[in-house]
Amino acid sequence: MFSQYIIRLDDACPTMNHHHWKRFEKLLDRYNIKPIVAVVPNNQDKNLMIEEEDKDFWHSVQKWQNKDWEIALHGFEHKYVTKHPSIVPINNYSEFAGLSLEEQCFKIKQGIAIFKTHNISCQSWIAPAHSFDENTIKALQQESEIKIISDGIALNPYYEHNMYWIPQQLWKPREMWFGTWTICYHPDEMNDEDFNRLENFLERNADKCIAINDLKLKKNKKTFIDKIFEKIYWKILAKKQGD
Repeated sequence: MFSQYIIRLDDACPTMNHHHWKRFEKLLDRYNIKPIVAVVPNNQDKNLMIEEEDKDFWHSVQKWQNKDWEIALHGFEHKYVTKHPSIVPINNYSEFAGLSLEEQCFKIKQGIAIFKTHNISCQSWIAPAHSFDENTIKALQQESEIKIISDGIALNPYYEHNMYWIPQQLWKPREMWFGTWTICYHPDEMNDEDFNRLENFLERNADKCIAINDLKLKKNKKTFIDKIFEKIYWKILAKKQGD
């Protein structure tokens, strides 16, 4: 199987780095790339309060949705309140992992309500810091129509916990031989070198960049090869990736 890529943008909120996000949007539009965007419904994370609040932020999100960008629920407040193991073992802090099902249901319900207020539909979940647990998944199933999780390590999408998982393995563009690879960006933190490297990658691989809706998701479990890749990833590759 040939390689295909999904571009993912994290931490969209009214106080993001507007210049960087607009620069990213222009670049994606130039190559007709339709990313998945992690939108924080009610940001309370001071680290994401970079610029003055954009009063037209939700209009921008609606515009992205109208361009067939995938809008994902990115937590609720993006505040880390626990230190608890996650299903995806990248970080040891979380907005969700370790909280009761009731607490997590409240957060998911409130986040979805904000999306609906702004006419944003949502089928995908992206956890802040990649950190969530089985109660998070139960809350998503009880309080939303979300069926897709952008996370996990595998070579291709798989089905687990009654959810479709689209693996997210890269934080920088790399040309791979085969598989489905999600490249996660934080536009707020990017510099000129990052943008130039991405543009060079897109010049060569734009035809291999797909939208989530282009995937024909099936209820396939992780293959034996996926499990071997995951073990190798956590032992070697994750240390080089960073978060």
